[in-house]
Amino acid sequence: MRVINRPLAFVLAAVLAVASVILIIEVIAFAVHASPVLVHWATWDSWARRTRWDAVVIKVWSVILIVFGALVLAFELKPRRVTRLRLRSDQDATDPAMTRRGLAGALRAAATDIDGISGAAVTVRRRRARVAARSAARSSAAAAALKEPAAQAVRRRLDDLQMRHPPRLKVRVTTRSR
Repeated sequence: MRVINRPLAFVLAAVLAVASVILIIEVIAFAVHASPVLVHWATWDSWARRTRWDAVVIKVWSVILIVFGALVLAFELKPRRVTRLRLRSDQDATDPAMTRRGLAGALRAAATDIDGISGAAVTVRRRRARVAARSAARSSAAAAALKEPAAQAVRRRLDDLQMRHPPRLKVRVTTRSR
């Protein structure tokens, strides 16, 4: 949600700043008995005076604004994505944690430490971690033989981190491409 919040906040702040400057200019112009300067608000004022609250245009704009407000509210109330995965601690004063990216790097390093594994792609979610290791060999039998050692190494690294809620682990070893 942070990705949406920042541009939305910038646009809203810019619109409010511009509207405030225009309002100040129009109030000063009205105070010195000048005609509207930037916005011809007199026509808006006369339209608002003769339009009733139960007019169709008012109802349509009300529905549009309510739907837009409900969508923004739903986006804001949606819980943020957990980026820190908590670790166990014996002390209450500290709150150790690891980012998803850090956990992915640790699991990738554990997988590539195995002889015969040339690389690994790791995806970490809140409740699961997927390790897709690439075997240096081209045969599927060699890749299948590396699956268990790679899974043990990655599981051992995950256990060493002492996470409060460790993600479920799925390890896959594929052969290298030509």
